[in-house]
Amino acid sequence: MLTRVVVILTVVLLAIVSSRSGNPCAQNVPRVCIQDGCMRGSWMRSLHGERYEAFIGVPFAKPPLGALRFANPVPNDPWTEKELDASGRIPRAPCLQLNLFLPERGVEGKEDCLYLNVYRPFKSNTTEAADNATEPLATLVYIHGGGFLAGYNSPLVAGAEKLMDHKVILVTVAYRLGAFGFLSTGDAAASGNFGLKDQRLALRWVQRNIQTFGGDPRLVTVMGHSAGGASVHLQMMHLGNEGVFARAISLSGNALAPWCAPRANPEQLARRQADLLGIKEAYRMNTSELVETLRSIEADQFVHSYKGFTNGSRYPVIVYGPVVEPSTIPDAFLTDTPKELWSRGEHLSVPWLTGIVPNDGFIFSAPILKDTDCSKETFVQQKTLLLNVLGGAKASDALSILMEHFVGNQSAIGECFTKDHVNILTKIFNEGLFVYPLTLSVRQHANHTRTKAPIHLYKFNYKGPHSYSSILAPDNDLAQDFGIVHCDELIYIFRAPILFPDFRKNTPDAKATKRITKLLVDFARTGIAPASTDGEVSTTEFPEALELTNSNSADEPVLQKYTNFYDENMFNFWTRFYSY
Repeated sequence: MLTRVVVILTVVLLAIVSSRSGNPCAQNVPRVCIQDGCMRGSWMRSLHGERYEAFIGVPFAKPPLGALRFANPVPNDPWTEKELDASGRIPRAPCLQLNLFLPERGVEGKEDCLYLNVYRPFKSNTTEAADNATEPLATLVYIHGGGFLAGYNSPLVAGAEKLMDHKVILVTVAYRLGAFGFLSTGDAAASGNFGLKDQRLALRWVQRNIQTFGGDPRLVTVMGHSAGGASVHLQMMHLGNEGVFARAISLSGNALAPWCAPRANPEQLARRQADLLGIKEAYRMNTSELVETLRSIEADQFVHSYKGFTNGSRYPVIVYGPVVEPSTIPDAFLTDTPKELWSRGEHLSVPWLTGIVPNDGFIFSAPILKDTDCSKETFVQQKTLLLNVLGGAKASDALSILMEHFVGNQSAIGECFTKDHVNILTKIFNEGLFVYPLTLSVRQHANHTRTKAPIHLYKFNYKGPHSYSSILAPDNDLAQDFGIVHCDELIYIFRAPILFPDFRKNTPDAKATKRITKLLVDFARTGIAPASTDGEVSTTEFPEALELTNSNSADEPVLQKYTNFYDENMFNFWTRFYSY
């Protein structure tokens, strides 16, 4: 399965590079020299036909193999090639993963995966432009989502074509996932947060090299979606990032969400992982011995073993994620919980743009559609999963509290949750895992007296003909409309040729792309977003959100308005729920 997927991705990417960039072997290709050496890239075309430069598969760290598995990333040495082939003709594999949100994809990737892609407008490469430029370009550094267990920075799913219609540089970053990125023993043997430290090293790479690409190191914006958005939030809480980036954008992801909460006992999880891998004495050896033994195991075995954590369930439980490291760890990333750090205002004072789509919660309710067996035993499993995914609820009557609030009483459900209850479950997950954490972070930010940087909010409420619901629930009745679901805004920010067809010029979808990409690029340049007032907050003392939604006008299919999605009843309910 892995070989077939790699072959397919290679063929598709070769076709993209060949068709959109001309002859990859031509001498007239983009070239850049940085401290690590010189590289040659390829030409590509933006959504509206503008030529831009692509440098794909540039190393920013040594391969995290052998002794570097479960260790902090190390900056790469200068490459030995006279000229690094960054054309994308031979694509880099994604980080090793088993995407439990899309289990049919099987095991993908390699352990050697710490590479990034750089895309920049064509004119920034000319000597004349470099000499006469009065305004170096802003840079967006994108961190993909995937629940800390999956995801890609490949141009097949995170293509730059839509953003390259603007004068901006885009960098897309890979980082270690699952056990490789987040296993921890809770001490110096394997402190954890390696995936977050990969992101940090990539940001430092950008800060060191972006000027060579025509970028302004003072105008670097870190942007991420879902777990990538939560990662951005966490990067803001790492004070060692001072001066590394100037703005931050979190799309449908927040570090105060339960799915991002640090694991309570990472050492026990590491020992459980060793046990699943068949390591004898997994619960007896000391942590250094444990880590050394784990380093000797074939990488693919880790990924295959993840299913053991779910006890056979097909539900995409997020096992690995951030951990709190002992303060004695050199260069620790996270030494307290995100909730504590954020509530105390211990984070970088940089402008932050963050927001949601109406049905982000569908990412967690969609797997219910795959359950066909409805029995009391199934219902017990479903209820356990529901509470585990929501996290934080310790009360024995937590489920009845939820049912009473959202459906009146538990008996209204019947024998178990089915596809008829997906909308209810989506609402529960949407509020508890996306809207509430965002609301809490905004309210706490308002209490910080020393942090002056503003928070700007958005709500992406534009619905087009394509949706990630067709990927998250591929076997569902096409007549069922799940609304605007998690990841749907990405359709208008990045080109994803293996998932969705391209937009035709001047269509409503193309205009929606222009609107949201302009919002992101303008924020990267200025650190502000359009406001309906002179920066004043609404009467609820909660910032208004810029909402992009459908209009009835063919000329202007995207309506820009302002809304306040603060709901006091919602906020009070979830505050009580998580305090039990």
